[in-house]
Amino acid sequence: MEKLIESSFKAIGSLFAPKMLLVLLKSIIITLLALTAFFFAASSFFFWLFGAGSWLAWLGTIGSGIFAWFLFPAIMPLIVNFFDTRVVDIIEQKDYANAPRVTPPAFTQEFVHDLKFTTKALLLNILALPFYLIPIFNLILFYGMNGYLLGREFFVMVARQHMTIEEAQMLHKRHRGLAGLGGTALAIMATIPIINLFAPIWGIALMVHLYHHVEKPVEILPPQTKILL
Repeated sequence: MEKLIESSFKAIGSLFAPKMLLVLLKSIIITLLALTAFFFAASSFFFWLFGAGSWLAWLGTIGSGIFAWFLFPAIMPLIVNFFDTRVVDIIEQKDYANAPRVTPPAFTQEFVHDLKFTTKALLLNILALPFYLIPIFNLILFYGMNGYLLGREFFVMVARQHMTIEEAQMLHKRHRGLAGLGGTALAIMATIPIINLFAPIWGIALMVHLYHHVEKPVEILPPQTKILL
């Protein structure tokens, strides 16, 4: 828990790192565009289905706004796919200059991977919709499920900048509890107005610091760093 708290505060500081402002602004713009596009697409469907003058269409439009808001955590990995390598570079140049790197996967490969994650996360949230109507349990389910998914995806996203995807997944399994708590904090941030605009970049920054604070088994470290951190 101490590592998570320390990494969380460092991640806040990283938002103000040199060269981060432009990345942050681009992320906010894409976030707003994604939420707006989802809302208009869903509301247009209801107007087409029930007709512009129907109260069901307007009810569906309101529901679309709420739905888009709470499904935002599921689409965050797709948004940060455009910035993850750049954010990792900025933070590590400042705080972890000696960290070994490997060639990150191609953009297309990363995008397809994150698109699969987003599809899976959206489906899981849609399947969970009936349970979201149960007070208290809905919060536990929503933040628990999305926290685990985001924690795994963002941690692996950062770790695979330093190792293969298989090794990154192995490292996540070793620290899934810590990554899950970080993902839960990220999921909470993603549903708070205004703050959610900063959530995608903060999530990457959090996992960068967390990655450099956790123990790594010798077998998954690059050859030049074969020591137990």
